[in-house]
Parts: sequence; C-alpha cells; structure tokens
Amino acid sequence: MKIPKIKLIPQPETEEAKNAVGYEWNEVAGTRHFLGGQPDELSESEYPNCSVCSNKMTFYAQIDSIGDNYDIADCMVIHNFVCFDCNTVTAQLTQTRA
Repeated sequence: MKIPKIKLIPQPETEEAKNAVGYEWNEVAGTRHFLGGQPDELSESEYPNCSVCSNKMTFYAQIDSIGDNYDIADCMVIHNFVCFDCNTVTAQLTQTRA
C-alpha cells in the first residue's frame, strides 16, 4: 500500500516552541516533515519487514529534526513504518542531505 504524500508544516504555539524550530546554519533541515509518499533517500527495497508477520511494511511518515537545540544525530530524519496487516509499527533514523 502506498499513501499519498501530505506535507506537514510545524505550527509552534508558544514563544519557547517558536525558538526551538529551525537551524541558524541550514534552511532545509527542520522542514522535511510529511506523511506518506516516498521517504527521502530511502528506496522501497530498504523498507523493513514486519517483525510479527514478515510482510513488507508501508512507509507512513518522515519526521525531521526540530532545530539546533533538538537536533537528531546531525540532522537525521525519523522514518516511520506501519504494517497494515497486524498494526505493528517501527521507526528508523536515516541520514539525508540537508
């Protein structure tokens, strides 16, 4: 199953949250959040198999690092996968170009 790409745009609601979003040195990192579509720099052949039923999992979401103060391992993104057969989820960190 493939989910259509849906861009996610952060909307910080407090001054503290607004200050947490973004990078001083990079305008791309921190903006690569979306549901569905194709994950950045990861092919379908690299999608994990479900740990319960062994079926190929569906890419569900990509969540980017938040900003300078909450950076994940040098601007990595979190790729989230779901098995729609048994509702198992998994996530992996991936280094992408920012």
